[in-house]
Amino acid sequence: MATVVQAHERECAVCTNDFNTPKLLPCGHLMCRQCVISWLDSKSNAGCPLCTCPIVEHQVNSSRISADVVDALPTDSVMEAIVENASILMKGGMCTVCDDLKAEYICMQCLEKMCPSCMKIHKKMVVSRSHDVESVSTVTPERLAASRPALCADHGDKQAEMFCVDHNLAICTPCFSNKHKACLDVKSLDEKMKSAEDAFHSLREKLLTAEDNLKQAIVNLNVRVQTADVTEQQNMALVDKTCDRLQNLVDECRKQVKKLISDSVSKFKNSLYDVKSELDKRLGKVTSHKHLVTRATTVRPRPALIHAAKTLTDRVNNLDLSDKVEAEAWVNPWPETMTYCDDVVKVIGDELKSIRQIVLAEVSNLFNFSHVQHDLI
Repeated sequence: MATVVQAHERECAVCTNDFNTPKLLPCGHLMCRQCVISWLDSKSNAGCPLCTCPIVEHQVNSSRISADVVDALPTDSVMEAIVENASILMKGGMCTVCDDLKAEYICMQCLEKMCPSCMKIHKKMVVSRSHDVESVSTVTPERLAASRPALCADHGDKQAEMFCVDHNLAICTPCFSNKHKACLDVKSLDEKMKSAEDAFHSLREKLLTAEDNLKQAIVNLNVRVQTADVTEQQNMALVDKTCDRLQNLVDECRKQVKKLISDSVSKFKNSLYDVKSELDKRLGKVTSHKHLVTRATTVRPRPALIHAAKTLTDRVNNLDLSDKVEAEAWVNPWPETMTYCDDVVKVIGDELKSIRQIVLAEVSNLFNFSHVQHDLI
């Protein structure tokens, strides 16, 4: 099913205007070129305003000019095309021929917006009778972009039939003969478009699988966190049951054992939260790149799609799609707490034995002393 980019999805998160030269951040989110530059200049180690992921990964020279850093980021040519065509649909509502009548139709090939009368003339003219004319109210920027023919990079008025991989350009037949005949890798535009579409299909399947795996991994982590909470509660109950047998010394034992369990569970949960945070970041990148790939598949034929296919292929291949992040193993603190409690009980037992011996000794001494006194009398 075709993906329609909503109006708010065409807006930059920083300036809130439609994207102007949208730059693709490592996390998969988009920002205007100038907005990224301003954002980087405004703070050190600036992260994406939407997900806080680094805008520049593994930057060796922190003194590099922000504009150079941003220009090294790929431009989302698909979004650029969508914004451009959205602008065409939004510019005024008047017939481009009459100027004084409301436009109700648009030609998908020549982009003329027409009133009903001009539409009828347009459909009768030899040069435009085969054009696809549709109601303005039903046309989306994606469909308009997809309907526009691919034009030669050097001759904007000629349709491109080939794609020079060496120069990464869509070209017409004369350009191939005059400028690109010596190029080693020139393919038909249809062949290259098919290759790009296949790449997008493969990328989408790859990202969908990774997204499902990451979501399931997060669900499993949440279950483990809940299990940790239940285990903590159970251990606390056992601690309370043990401590109920004790008095003053037991109160101290209870406090120490709870702290031992709480620290152990907290350490384990923190490890799980760290893993969850990493998986959330991976999921964010996978989801945002999935949206890019899904959206890009709606725009064809267009050279921008080929650029996007290469860019997104490289990007997705560099993404960490693994749903395996090892957390620290759960170490049940109960054996240690039981040992601690047994030690306390042993101490209490020893203390009771000692007191008993002292009491018995005192009683025995008192008894013996009584006998001595009785004999003396």
